[in-house]
Amino acid sequence: MSTPCSIQMYAKPIESSLVEMVGADLDILYALVIVNPFRPTLTFVATVGNSKTQSMLPLMKVMLNPFSQSVEQVGSFTVGDTWVPQRDLEPLIALDYGSCPTLVLVSKKIQEDSRHQVVKKIFTRFAGDVARIATSVQKHLGDPWSRVSESIAGFAGSNGFDDADSAAAYLTDVVTSELHVKPELQAFVSAWRGSIEETGISGRMEGKVLNVDDMKRFVFENIVPSVWLPEFSDKPARESEVRRSDRLKIESLEDVERILASTEWKSFNEQQLLDLLRALFYCYGIQGDTSYVSKISEVYQHTVSEGMDPETRMLLESEMVDIVEAGKVHPVVFLPFLVLDEDVAITTKAAIDFVSSSDYVNGELYAFSELRHLFSRSTLADRAAVFGALVAMGDEEVIAFVEELRPQMTAEEVRRAARVHTQFPQHRAIQYWLAWAKLLVHSPDDEDQRNLGSCASALILVLEHDIAGRVFSGKRNFPCHTSPNAITIEREWSIDEYAEVLAPDLYALEAAESAPRIFSSVLRRWGLKPQTELIEQFIPDGEMRQLPEKSLRDLAPRSPEPGAGGPSRLFEGRS
Repeated sequence: MSTPCSIQMYAKPIESSLVEMVGADLDILYALVIVNPFRPTLTFVATVGNSKTQSMLPLMKVMLNPFSQSVEQVGSFTVGDTWVPQRDLEPLIALDYGSCPTLVLVSKKIQEDSRHQVVKKIFTRFAGDVARIATSVQKHLGDPWSRVSESIAGFAGSNGFDDADSAAAYLTDVVTSELHVKPELQAFVSAWRGSIEETGISGRMEGKVLNVDDMKRFVFENIVPSVWLPEFSDKPARESEVRRSDRLKIESLEDVERILASTEWKSFNEQQLLDLLRALFYCYGIQGDTSYVSKISEVYQHTVSEGMDPETRMLLESEMVDIVEAGKVHPVVFLPFLVLDEDVAITTKAAIDFVSSSDYVNGELYAFSELRHLFSRSTLADRAAVFGALVAMGDEEVIAFVEELRPQMTAEEVRRAARVHTQFPQHRAIQYWLAWAKLLVHSPDDEDQRNLGSCASALILVLEHDIAGRVFSGKRNFPCHTSPNAITIEREWSIDEYAEVLAPDLYALEAAESAPRIFSSVLRRWGLKPQTELIEQFIPDGEMRQLPEKSLRDLAPRSPEPGAGGPSRLFEGRS
């Protein structure tokens, strides 16, 4: 009688360390590779131990990049003599792996037909990004550095694939080709070396990093022997390098001071300026020395004026996330982005990262004291974006802090804040805008009415950013990067279920406001049928064509039946 393989997932992963993995008997199930000159990443799932039938082996999920490594036991694997990988591995494939990979390597033990299905399932789970990655890989097949350089420059272009399924199918075919796999692995090693040795952070400033030799040793001893690879020809490797000429080399803090003391940095190219900024952020974050604030400000403003694009600055902000999460620097490194950068995407991400990574000081999150000060002095580059980002986090503690800041916001700032949302609608964020609207709806003040319109806009736009199709209520566990669960999910609803939660308040707001009633538009966006006459409703031009086609639910409260009033109503609630 055959014994099928089985996987048991833990409700909560068990943290481990990379040291414990070295020399262990690893059997790689699959590995995901991301080639990025700032943060090359390798994530793999493996069993540990001798794969004897009926033995139960630990299932490990390992993430490696130069400045941060995590090792978790996510479950156990019971070895059998039969298995269906494309079905059995689904609980593992559903785990969070960050960005969509550019290369997936699968165990040699998985047969070709199953291997193809496993790889496609992995790519398909990145439905929000797989079309972009497939388009870029297809355009630069065999030349990962051109692909990366184009992405950094912000010229990724539109998607060439109609849907995630076709994009995943293309990548599934490509990752079996030497034309893609060989250059991708070479570029990964080169990017790893460059992120450490050519970033301007070296010597004693590097701290604890996983250097390229140790990474290669680990990969070639533990991963390469376990995974299927196409047969490589003897053709010499293409020596392509990302556009990283004239990288700035900084060996010590004294080098940083010397460069800043001179005027030479003002003639640096973009890559050298990026290297200098990276070093300045690191110094500021590790020492907390406020003397670096003016230095960062001068270099950052010069860098932006010289044309460094938002995508590159966003990558720099993401690097700060890595080193904060690795415990190498203080969350204060996010402040320069909030004070100096006017790009909304960068500002909102930095605001969320700053609060999420903060710890408590005297009973309050450190970020709150800093943001309170920056708000009151109007020092932030974009107060509206920061305010909107804090609301969008949807955390009860953060919402309470936001309420304190609200009186300082102008109507124009509220309008722009209402446009900021995450891709995962949050219950408390929605309720924040709804509660504010209920306070404003009866006010005759012009500014209040403008803010009412902004609240309505926020309740519409939250769904336009949604990729989950659900609304979540959760609590963030600060500092999030040190907690086993960054967010504790308390409850979730489908969009239709949540529309039922909102219906009484939305209908009440529609009834209370004057024509043209903007909450009629909010109701329609949530799939609910407005109650006012069409002539009194606010209907954006783009919605006019949709009105006859859309099936809307009527959840409006009903008027009492005839005869239901009278004396019986007068005594309701009395004893």
